[in-house]
Amino acid sequence: MPQPTERADRILDAAGELMIRLGYRKVTIEDVARQAGVGKGTVYLHWRTKEQLFESLIQREALGLLDELAARLRRDPREIQPHRFMRAAYLITQRHPLLRALATADAELLGNLTKSPVRAREQEIADRYNALIIKHGLVRDDIPHLIYAMNATNTGFYAIGPIQHDAPDIDDETAADVLAHTVRHAFEPDDEPDAASLTSAANEIADLFDELNKTYRERIYAAPGTERG
Repeated sequence: MPQPTERADRILDAAGELMIRLGYRKVTIEDVARQAGVGKGTVYLHWRTKEQLFESLIQREALGLLDELAARLRRDPREIQPHRFMRAAYLITQRHPLLRALATADAELLGNLTKSPVRAREQEIADRYNALIIKHGLVRDDIPHLIYAMNATNTGFYAIGPIQHDAPDIDDETAADVLAHTVRHAFEPDDEPDAASLTSAANEIADLFDELNKTYRERIYAAPGTERG
C-alpha cells in the first residue's frame, strides 16, 4: 500500500500535468483523481479544496527552486546581487515546465492563494531580501519606488512570451543575460559591494529559504485529514 507521502506526490504529479495541459480553471478534483488513479475521496483526504491542492503543488515546485537558490548563495555569496539572483531564478524556472506555468499563472489561481497562512511568511522573506539588498548597498538609493520597479522589470521577462506573441524568439540563456544586464545597469550602483556584506546577506537569505522550505514540507505532507487552515 502506498505511503501517504508517496500518494500525495502521485496526486500532485497528476495535478501538475493537468495544469500544464488544461490550465488551472479547467482542472477539477475528479480530473486529478482519475489522472492519479485514486478515488476523489482520497484526494479530499489530503486536501479539502482545489485551492489547497494547488497551493501544495506550488509549494512543492518552490522547494526545488529555493533549495537550488540557497545552494548557489552558500557556494558564491555574489549570487545575492539582484542581477545574479534574478538571472539564476529565471533559468531555474525556465527549466521546469510547471514553474514556468506558475510564473504566469492567471489571477484567479494566485488570488485564491493570497489568504494562505504561508503567504505571510513568504512575504516576510521577500521583504527581508529587499531590506538586505538596500541595507548593504546592493541597489541604488536614488530610484523612486525601487522595489516596485525591480519587481515589474523582473515579472516582465516571464510575462512577455504569453502576452506578446511577436516577441523576439531568443533562448533562455540569452533572455537571462538580458534580464541580468537590465537589472545591473538600471538598479545597482557602479561600485562592487564588499565581500563581507555579500556573505552576511547571502547566508541570511539562504537560511530563510531553508526555514520556508521546512514550512512547505510540513504543509504538503501533513497527515491525511489534517486541517491546513
